[in-house]
Amino acid sequence: MTGDILLKLQLSLGAISNGMAVYPINFYDDVSSFFKEIELAVEITLDKDPNTIFLPELSLFVQCYSLADFEIAKKHSDPETWQRDYLQLISGTAEFIRIWEDIWFKHTSWIKQYFSYRKRKNTSIFARDLRGVNISKEIADHFLEKEHLLGKVQAKRYIGLVVPPHRQFRNITSDYFIGDQKLVGVAAFAKPMLMKEPGLEGQLSGELIRFCSILGTRIVGGLSKVIQYYHKEEKVNNIMTYIDLEWNRGEGYQSIGFQEVQLTKPILYTLNDLGERVICQTWEEASTCTAGNKKLRIYFSEN
Repeated sequence: MTGDILLKLQLSLGAISNGMAVYPINFYDDVSSFFKEIELAVEITLDKDPNTIFLPELSLFVQCYSLADFEIAKKHSDPETWQRDYLQLISGTAEFIRIWEDIWFKHTSWIKQYFSYRKRKNTSIFARDLRGVNISKEIADHFLEKEHLLGKVQAKRYIGLVVPPHRQFRNITSDYFIGDQKLVGVAAFAKPMLMKEPGLEGQLSGELIRFCSILGTRIVGGLSKVIQYYHKEEKVNNIMTYIDLEWNRGEGYQSIGFQEVQLTKPILYTLNDLGERVICQTWEEASTCTAGNKKLRIYFSEN
């Protein structure tokens, strides 16, 4: 994190410690100004607090949540109420994304690219033009660091979606290659585990930790292709995954057979001297948090 970013976070935290109920310098204004720069109409919403704007062209609400806002909210809430209120907030038909102040300053470039591509409309790639291959951690790390908001992840198996030679005529573009094949998507899976959960004892369960395509692209049928490839390789009885509720409702996963099995509690964080999130245990010491995750699982009738 650059010195400027850290300074902005420190200024925000300073405002909190001095009891000043003000929004941090350049956060909400930075976000709304950026939307105007890429010519997205911005509407202020008064019924969604704090600092939520609506992008009618994308049918999307974007809530800019500052560290100062969170300090104020904690005094009138607890983790369970906090999560319940957020679920109510996103219960409408329009899409909803929450951007935290620290995430904006740390990942500004990625977030701006994400919305710029959405403004221009994502390019569709069809899974029938791709094939699944096992890839190395090094290749996966390089891809995920550029294309996913949270970057690389520790995993046991990495699967890539590539354009095979006989499909190159599709003119699918990518800066990533495995030999002469273009890499357009990456999935990361944890080591399969034997389950102890009542009713599922002894079943072999896989975990999808991360799946993403190149920014600005949508792989139609890509998730199904990755799941099928992994299932064939590992012979698991089921696969589970977690959905970040602040960026995704998991509807794409549920449309291919994933079922919701649990809503996890919010994860609490403090920020270290570099502005990085560090898990903490109590609501009182938390500087930021998540809205929790939706735990999903897909079951296979036979292997």
